[in-house]
Amino acid sequence: MKVMADSTQQEQSVQRNSSQENTNWAAFGLDPITATVSNINPDAEAQPEADSRQDVEKTVSAWICVLGSFLALIPTFGFMNSLGTVQTYLSMNQLHDYSEGEVGWISGLFLFLSLILNVQVGPMVDVHGPNIIGPVGAVLYVAMFLLMAECRNYWHFMLCLGVFGSIGAAMTMVVAIAIVGKLFVRKRGLAMGITLAGSSIGAVIFPIILRSTYPNLGWQWSMRIMAFISAGLLLPAILCFTTFNKIYKSSTNGQPSPKSSTLNLTAFQSPAFCFVTAGIFMFEFVIFSISGLLPSISTRVGFTAENGYTLLSIVGAASTFGRVIPGIIGDKYGHFNVLLATLVFTIIFMGALLVPFGTKSATALYAWSAIWGFGSGSFLSITPGMMNFVTAFALLIALPTSGAMLENMGPQALAGLFTGMTAVGGACYFAARALLIGKWLSPTTVI
Repeated sequence: MKVMADSTQQEQSVQRNSSQENTNWAAFGLDPITATVSNINPDAEAQPEADSRQDVEKTVSAWICVLGSFLALIPTFGFMNSLGTVQTYLSMNQLHDYSEGEVGWISGLFLFLSLILNVQVGPMVDVHGPNIIGPVGAVLYVAMFLLMAECRNYWHFMLCLGVFGSIGAAMTMVVAIAIVGKLFVRKRGLAMGITLAGSSIGAVIFPIILRSTYPNLGWQWSMRIMAFISAGLLLPAILCFTTFNKIYKSSTNGQPSPKSSTLNLTAFQSPAFCFVTAGIFMFEFVIFSISGLLPSISTRVGFTAENGYTLLSIVGAASTFGRVIPGIIGDKYGHFNVLLATLVFTIIFMGALLVPFGTKSATALYAWSAIWGFGSGSFLSITPGMMNFVTAFALLIALPTSGAMLENMGPQALAGLFTGMTAVGGACYFAARALLIGKWLSPTTVI
């Protein structure tokens, strides 16, 4: 789930440098939107006064909402980041007659619909608020795990996880992200970093839990335990959201809610926005391919599936720091600047560790997992993200394509593909930054 860059805050940063840079933000398609996944329609909601927003950011109620968003993303986005635990188990058990790529279509459809449904769920949250959409999504999401416990055939999993579960996931995640985007401006990097850290926590605990429950309790009780954990986290999350309507109305001076849920894609008229979209497409492909196939890669290079679950936990733990620390630094030095620096760091270590040694040495694979976790965590915590409609297709094809490549060409070739796509994504981001500020190199410009 991705959060759009804080256009108001970045616009203020650019104004401190030059008026020309401020004009470029308008060309980016993000002016004057407070850009969260719920603000698909830039005309749907007027920008509240900055002073009123900053007063809200100081209240306990606003940070309780952040806590609720953090809790909501643990079982939803956290499970999405550890899908490899389910993908590998199904490939080795109920769906062992199917190829890795065929099983990947189940996870791919789940990821695809979870993201692309944001396009409609986001405006629904604008109109109806989180106190209706959130509980419905939570019930659907918990029910998904209970139903998965009874699944036996390929089409069972496709319908239950791929279709039914994605609806609940989309509704729950959009509410969690939209609430933070609506309440925070000045401290949005910190608030969103804390929120997205919930997904990292989920990516740590779920592989550890399933590594123990699969052999000891079996598939059915493993899924039921996932349902109990999800319910135990989503219920207090929904309760935390109950104060949102009151504090949001106070921050908007009683302005009415938007009356439409139309989709506006005019931002894609901006070349810079299109470059960012292409970059995110590459990153999402790699991030979710790795989270879905890391246990399978582990077995292909001579380790066990349990080692793969441990690797997923390492990625999740490291991404906790990657989501929070760059977000905080980005509030001061510019989110784009911090993201590009993190990208360079990650690409270097992917080329130096993963491709030559990651498929041969357990030590190198463990070290790379920690570095990748930190880097990929920053991609999600500070990335502009209204482009869900396009990047959802990366999630749809990521696991089937990567799974087929893993079977036919081996893990080293797949590692090379991941490194190359990350580098291309970084180049797209660099080009977008150059278009925004009007020059290729300007490291002191805050953006």
